[in-house]
Amino acid sequence: MVEQDILKKILFLRDLPDPLIEKIGAIATLETFEKNSVVFHQHQDLTHLYMVVSGKVHFTIKSASGKALVLDKIDEGRTFGVSALMEESSSAYTAICVEDTTVVSIPGKKMHQLFVEDFKLGHILMLKVVRLFKKRMEMHTRQFLLSLSTHSEIKSLH
Repeated sequence: MVEQDILKKILFLRDLPDPLIEKIGAIATLETFEKNSVVFHQHQDLTHLYMVVSGKVHFTIKSASGKALVLDKIDEGRTFGVSALMEESSSAYTAICVEDTTVVSIPGKKMHQLFVEDFKLGHILMLKVVRLFKKRMEMHTRQFLLSLSTHSEIKSLH
């Protein structure tokens, strides 16, 4: 169980009414990861939703040359692993703690059950998931376009 005061620091949950936060807190746990710990690997099945209470997590992927590329930096108050809310989903990236990090961890299956029991909560949180995915897609599109604009072979086509 995770206390309401901790959950209210999470952007994803901040504006939820207390009764809904209580329901989420009842199925959540706190986990601590040491610096350089991997929360989950790229292509691993996602089973939990994570919310950073303290610390920092980087999303990385391996390039074709084997080099690790940082896609995003997740700070305190942010949420990741939202694909765990979908059945049988795997991660598109590796989540690595770049400093000692404490997260709220919620099993995706328990969140599904909560959504069945409370459709309003499910609707509110899934709208938040859509907004989160939209923001991340926009950021990744900007990163991709920047990469294209600086790629030597692409530049030579102009």
